[in-house]
Amino acid sequence: MRYPVFLIGLLIILFSCKSSLLISDVNEQNLKNSPATYHPDSSIINLVAPYKQKLEADMTKVVAISTEKLIRRMPESKLTDLIADVLMEEGDNYCKTHNKNFSPDMAFMNYYGIRSSLPKGKITAGDIYELLPFENVLVLVEVSGETMEKFIAEIAKQGSAGVAGIKLGIKDGKIGDLTIGGKRLNKRQNYWIVTNDYIAGGGDGMSMLKNRKAYIDTGLKLRDVFMQNLEHDYQIGRKIVVKLDGRMYNE
Repeated sequence: MRYPVFLIGLLIILFSCKSSLLISDVNEQNLKNSPATYHPDSSIINLVAPYKQKLEADMTKVVAISTEKLIRRMPESKLTDLIADVLMEEGDNYCKTHNKNFSPDMAFMNYYGIRSSLPKGKITAGDIYELLPFENVLVLVEVSGETMEKFIAEIAKQGSAGVAGIKLGIKDGKIGDLTIGGKRLNKRQNYWIVTNDYIAGGGDGMSMLKNRKAYIDTGLKLRDVFMQNLEHDYQIGRKIVVKLDGRMYNE
């Protein structure tokens, strides 16, 4: 019986005296990922090749022709106007095809949701994916006149956005002059906004849109809707021509 007791005692001593480990030094280096350091697996390459070729073909497909390079600028730019105008048109089309008894009063695209520019000349599907990389959905939101005023006040505070249906003068980061559909804002009237689900969910400081009267999820990806709209014009020989109209300006 002495040996088991001895072994148990020895184990207790060893584990109780175990010292903690401390990091005394760290060395790091970059490992190059190049053909010289690895051998490609031909079976994987062959497996991926058809998908890679299809993706490249899809992304290089021409969907539009622009007469000039379109760049995002504050407070208004041809690029932000173009996107907002397409949203307005597609929102209106959705209402008509789904027998809605209203049309959007305003379209809105958040400024920083636009992630690149569009080149002069041929515009590819890949260009559109770089421009609108997020998987946002086109939605329609009904709000009260008071909520609409708060919404537009936030737009004025931020200094820019893609808008259609309104004309907004910004003075010291606040609403200066404002018309919606050519008329003054009526706080006792409800308005419909066509935008994306991120904004409708309160993103980019637009939490007031959570206080809404109605919400319609079209199920349509914003990027797909935008691309299809441009491609339709391209197929009938129409080029992208945008003229600034002063819909957003600093007073």
